[in-house]
Amino acid sequence: MATQNPIAAPPVTLAEFAGLPEYPRYELVKGALVELMVASEEHEHTASLTHWRLSAHVFPNGLGRVYGSNRGYVTGADSPATSRLPDVSFVSAARLRPDVLGRLYDGAPDLAVEILSDSNTPAEMAQKVAEYLNAGGKAVWVIDVDARTLIIHTPDAPPQILTDADTVNGGDYLPGFVCAVADLLPR
Repeated sequence: MATQNPIAAPPVTLAEFAGLPEYPRYELVKGALVELMVASEEHEHTASLTHWRLSAHVFPNGLGRVYGSNRGYVTGADSPATSRLPDVSFVSAARLRPDVLGRLYDGAPDLAVEILSDSNTPAEMAQKVAEYLNAGGKAVWVIDVDARTLIIHTPDAPPQILTDADTVNGGDYLPGFVCAVADLLPR
């Protein structure tokens, strides 16, 4: 999801953040509200393709749940707090637990998928990847539609860059998942 500059506000707590109306949509970044921009059609289409491919594997195999961009994850509970909204996410059945404050998952998903937008900076994306992995995430996929690449970040290996000619697999975080990278990208 694309972001814009933070909205000026005093540090916002997780409880205050969870109490905000669902729209407009925000992430909480070190206590600051950051409004998410409306995604492009290409961005949304990529998110839909990714969600569909993951769901087609996860649900029949009882592996857990796949979520869209409305699922918030607390990636930093220290004051000031941080909560992110990945474009697509997967939480394994073993890690499913009740949300905190009614709307936010405590910790990172097993897999967070971020789709690059024109407004994303490399520093911002690196920060998000680090937050997900430091909060217990097992993998982060960063999809660049323009470059037709998928970069896999895991805590124990250097980033792996796949092109649309490659196949992505779910490793130990999404057992048995295999998909052509091209099938996650608009044609």
